[in-house]
Amino acid sequence: MQQGSTAAPPPDRQVLRQEVAQRCPDVPPQVLDEVFAQLDDDYFRVFTVAQIATHVLLLAAVDDQHPVQIRVVSRHAHRAEILVAAYDLFGEFSIITGLMTAYGLNIRDGQVFSYHRGPGRATPWGTAPGGLIVDVFTVEYAAERPFDSTAQAEFTAQLTTLIQQLRAGQMQEARASLSGQIIDTMRTAQQAFSAHLFPVEITIDNEASADWTVVHIHADDTPAFLYSLSNALAMRDIYIYRVNIASTAGKVHDELFVRWRRGGKITSAAGQRELHLMVMLIKQFTPFLTVAPDPVMALQHFDRLVDRLAGDAARGEDLQWLWEDNTLKALATVLGSSHFLWEDFLRLHYDTLLPIFKDLRVAEQRLSKDDLTARLQQALQGATTSAAGKHALNAFKDQELFRIDMGHLLHRERPLGVFSDELADLAEVVLAGALELAQNALQARYGCPRLMDGHACTFALFGLGKLGGRELGYASDLEMLCVYSGQGQTSGPQQIAVSQYAELLVQQLLDLIVARRSGTFEIDLRLRPFGSKGPLATSLDAFREYYRHGGPAAPFERQALIKLRGVAGDPALQQAVETLRDAFVYSAEPFALETAMQLRQRQRHELVVPGTVDAKYSQGGLVDIEYTVQYLQLRHGATVPALRTPHTLAALPALYQADIISAPIYQTLHDAYVFLRHLIDALRLASGHAHDLVLPTVDTDAFIFLARRMGYWEEQSTPAQLAHTIAYHMQQAARLYDAYCRIGMGP
Repeated sequence: MQQGSTAAPPPDRQVLRQEVAQRCPDVPPQVLDEVFAQLDDDYFRVFTVAQIATHVLLLAAVDDQHPVQIRVVSRHAHRAEILVAAYDLFGEFSIITGLMTAYGLNIRDGQVFSYHRGPGRATPWGTAPGGLIVDVFTVEYAAERPFDSTAQAEFTAQLTTLIQQLRAGQMQEARASLSGQIIDTMRTAQQAFSAHLFPVEITIDNEASADWTVVHIHADDTPAFLYSLSNALAMRDIYIYRVNIASTAGKVHDELFVRWRRGGKITSAAGQRELHLMVMLIKQFTPFLTVAPDPVMALQHFDRLVDRLAGDAARGEDLQWLWEDNTLKALATVLGSSHFLWEDFLRLHYDTLLPIFKDLRVAEQRLSKDDLTARLQQALQGATTSAAGKHALNAFKDQELFRIDMGHLLHRERPLGVFSDELADLAEVVLAGALELAQNALQARYGCPRLMDGHACTFALFGLGKLGGRELGYASDLEMLCVYSGQGQTSGPQQIAVSQYAELLVQQLLDLIVARRSGTFEIDLRLRPFGSKGPLATSLDAFREYYRHGGPAAPFERQALIKLRGVAGDPALQQAVETLRDAFVYSAEPFALETAMQLRQRQRHELVVPGTVDAKYSQGGLVDIEYTVQYLQLRHGATVPALRTPHTLAALPALYQADIISAPIYQTLHDAYVFLRHLIDALRLASGHAHDLVLPTVDTDAFIFLARRMGYWEEQSTPAQLAHTIAYHMQQAARLYDAYCRIGMGP
């Protein structure tokens, strides 16, 4: 590779122009004038008269209807030369190199030149049509995937479409359509799952060229690197003017001539650190894309992460921890699993959460509830105002939630209960912390709430639904009920009734715990007595009156109360309420099974979009298993105390041990429940909320990515196997639900 300062002088341009003109008699003189006036000296050193003449013929044919001209010449030993002449568009180099990667073309050598043509016309996406490029690549391809005439025609047609998208300002659309093809090619390559770190040598030279910063990259050859790097440079508003590529024995030397898009070399120390960091990050990360459940998503999110890191280039010295296999693999897994994990964590809490990647042992920790409580208390120590307390509480919640989520993502071999228990412990600690903050704020204004007899009024929070059952998953909300011990008045300085104090207390809780979006840790009070029409908090007497036989509670509320469990607040009050729960739920009074079945039928009709399968509400969905278990708890709980549990996975073995269900039925229900919980977690991980649990169509990318999040990879098991497993478990769940309900809760 020749360097500008040591290269031989170029040939005389006038003589060369005459020789080229003789070979191109039909090319307008203006085209020749522009080529010989605008292209720099290195171009004329690199190419022969015959080659330049070929370039000129293609450049002359570039117009609005034909924005790119391509010529492919097959060489020996599975090699070809690809010549591209096209309008010069911002981000174009990444599209060209990306398409080559998608077609399995490994660039062995290449030269990329650009020049101005005429006055040009500024656009939001580049300098079209005033600029043109001449790119010449020598590529290598595998024998099993030949770059024959058919592939060449497809390549030409697709590149033309992508260039048209760039001209229309649709850079993101062009990249999105291309990324999937790139990843598919990388995954099927022999080296796809042998990701490891590669030594990289980077030098930034501002002396070799008067107008351009030259970046030299010496490293092992890895797929998609130039595509990813040029994307990142475009995101940082860095324009690529020239590229030289040379490779030998698996090693590559890339030489990029760049500058800021609006002009100027990259000379500042911060800018050079930024550039160096980008190249290093991308070079090391791209081989790990194939381990991501959705590699395109991983690449998109990594581009944005690099943009953030590069924008804070001074941080580069603190990022040595990134150059580890496990770290980059974890990064690929997390960034390629969920849009909402990126949006709600890395973007919003970048400084707080990057250290979790720095020390992956943090994500592997299983912290006890006492450990979490101590961490929260430490986080709240410096909070002297209500606003500061709220901020500290939610920062703690988000950081610990990310740690737990990431630990589950990276260790799918862990039992389901580990993830659920960790989330439940965190929820209980956060609720207890919020309750304390709310009490402190209210008592500063209203004094201590006291009962009519002068004793302190106590408060307790109870979980229902998944929180009560310690069955939380991704994007689970917190179904909750607040109970206080009785009526009375606060002690001042501003006195109010205890009932009003209790309402304010719940309002404070709703304000203190900030849900990242619909679902995740969002407090849901709809299961309180009288639902949305009832008070936000319930006195112990009102709870007793509502949940009694002959009282106002509907049959489904008796069933829902199975899940009630004290999670924060006064222990004695928690025990008193749970005792009332048992007396109401597990009494000898018959349960209105027919009414419950009608409610389940309404769910299927009203909550499931026709023609779709909902993992929770469709026939055979998770609810069928939960309701089967709960109906049996309601029928037998009066005589079998072991059934009085809010935990589905604890109730199932209790049913078997009491000879209420057989061993095969226990195993069938258990396996279907665990599988559907994992499936729902995988669906919520993609959507970021708790509501859309519709299965994607089997033959779509969305289903493939769902399968990968579930651990179904092409090498071991296929998405079709996931579809079969889903159908099997849902059929079994539906069968057992119908069997038990049809004959009155008997097998």
